[in-house]
Amino acid sequence: MNKKFNKILVCLDLTEMDDFLFRYTNFIVDTFTPSSVVFMHVMHPVEIPDEIKSSFPGFNEPVDQLVREELEEKAKELFNAKVDFSIQVKQGLTTETIVGYAKNNKIDLAIMGKKIGYTGEGGITRKVTSLIPSSVLLVTETAPYNINHLWVRMDFSKISIEALKMAQSIKEQTGAKVTCHNVFKLPLNYFPQQTEKQEKRLLDQMTKHGRKEYQKIIKKLNIKEEEFPCEFSMNKEGGEAQILYHKAVQNQADLILSGSKMKSGLTHVILDNTSEKLAGGGKTLPVLIVKDKKLSTGILERIFD
Repeated sequence: MNKKFNKILVCLDLTEMDDFLFRYTNFIVDTFTPSSVVFMHVMHPVEIPDEIKSSFPGFNEPVDQLVREELEEKAKELFNAKVDFSIQVKQGLTTETIVGYAKNNKIDLAIMGKKIGYTGEGGITRKVTSLIPSSVLLVTETAPYNINHLWVRMDFSKISIEALKMAQSIKEQTGAKVTCHNVFKLPLNYFPQQTEKQEKRLLDQMTKHGRKEYQKIIKKLNIKEEEFPCEFSMNKEGGEAQILYHKAVQNQADLILSGSKMKSGLTHVILDNTSEKLAGGGKTLPVLIVKDKKLSTGILERIFD
């Protein structure tokens, strides 16, 4: 299964989260052995008035160079993985710069801290996660340094199959346990009122249908259900992400995988609602948003090029 993370981009923001990301990337490199890692910080262009430069000689050195030197010192202290890596500090608009770099350099995985503004509709992490063509690993500072149990969102779509393939690849590299989870919803207008017995019957029927669909998928992938089991849950309240997350926590999973169903328009690309909520604040488990890099890149080219 060729789903290797060869080129990794780690997004820094000059907060305490950077210290964790340097340390966590050690673990990621040891686990996945990428060919290269780029640590990147994007800053808005800074113009320092001449009178300040003359009064404070230290400002004669470009600000981006000062930031780069600071990050290089942190890398010496915190990052010791054996891999080809570089520190890059760029000036420009954060989202456009990160997305453009990932696209032009064929990045396979972007790692971001959840503290990078994932609040409200204008959060940097939300925008980058939506637009970037690579898969995105979102971590908090409490993320464990292990991958023992993968929890895979399964809705039988093409991108959820890609997420399962990714889980299969990670399993091969780490020996992790994999569990898929299908959360299904019944149209309330079809079943406005139901007894407990009727509800159980519907649950059994939907589970049976879902299992048949899942067996078709694993047959195509030539994998065994006992090695990649799938759980089924009914969604009564419209909260697929919450059900997925709670089940993952209850089953001691340490990484959630969700395929990103991208919706494209003339001026924007957005994540589907469930992926966005899984990646949002208040959820401490790491989340891997799996992208179809070829499809995502094609959408970006049609919209922005």
